[in-house]
Amino acid sequence: MSPSKRIRQTGKQASAILAADWHLRPDVPVGRIDSYFAAMEKKVGFILALSKQNACPILVAGDLGNKPLNNGWPTWLLEWTIEKFKGHDIICIPGQHDLPNHQINQFEKSGMGVLTAAGAIRTMGIQKDENKVVESQDGSFVIIPFPYGQEISHLKLDVKHMIAMTHQPVLSGKSMFDGIQGIELLKQFPEYSLILSGDNHTPFVVEYEGRKLINPGSMMRMTADQADHKPRVYLWYAEGNTIEPVYLPIESNVISREHIDVANERSNRFDALISRVKNDVEIKLSYESNIETYFQKYRTEKRVKEKTWQAVI
Repeated sequence: MSPSKRIRQTGKQASAILAADWHLRPDVPVGRIDSYFAAMEKKVGFILALSKQNACPILVAGDLGNKPLNNGWPTWLLEWTIEKFKGHDIICIPGQHDLPNHQINQFEKSGMGVLTAAGAIRTMGIQKDENKVVESQDGSFVIIPFPYGQEISHLKLDVKHMIAMTHQPVLSGKSMFDGIQGIELLKQFPEYSLILSGDNHTPFVVEYEGRKLINPGSMMRMTADQADHKPRVYLWYAEGNTIEPVYLPIESNVISREHIDVANERSNRFDALISRVKNDVEIKLSYESNIETYFQKYRTEKRVKEKTWQAVI
């Protein structure tokens, strides 16, 4: 269903669009076999159109870009982004990928800093002395920023809805990775009607006592393990504190695992080499002699030989 059809049926407009981890970039991730920039442009255009139809801001919880400096933001990409974002209200906080050396005090040197200075985006949480809140036009909610490196803190304001925007690893359940559980953030900070988190590229929603934590996930499928990922944003309605996922347009068969399979094959060949050295070749006192004997006995690729000698030496 198209956004325009959905809006006509519901008869109401969203208060904000919730997003994170766009990772705008000039290059192509390993494993993508399509026109990656065209796919990225299509998704950005879709979100901007959704914002225009709802007459609401887009909130991006960090990592708008993939790298903070020149190789991540060449002049042509900055110009494209400025032109594309013109006339839209895009409110961001910096993630680690937006900051040179992951340091907030180097923000002005970054591509995000250029976009902010050009007025293409509004970036929150970069003031040195205090957090600056952004209030909605109708006064129904305020946004409080917690950029990368800054933990969520308590704040009391006389407003119906407070939105915390954070960029930190937030989890939906138990995981082998470090991070805080979304439910724990909701319990710890009851003053926030909504917590919008970025950094974790897997989308999920957590609810507690009528309040919500939204982790939209990445806008693009950038790695082979995201082949089944369904990129999305969320429409948020201040009235009732409700949300609605909107899935972004994607194409099938644009991700290849060939680079992973090749790496695994190389690893398997090396494991086989070690196994044969142990089992097929007479073990002598000299380990290097054993390897040389193996190479004489079995046909071995030049690169494998080079890697083996590098490891031995």
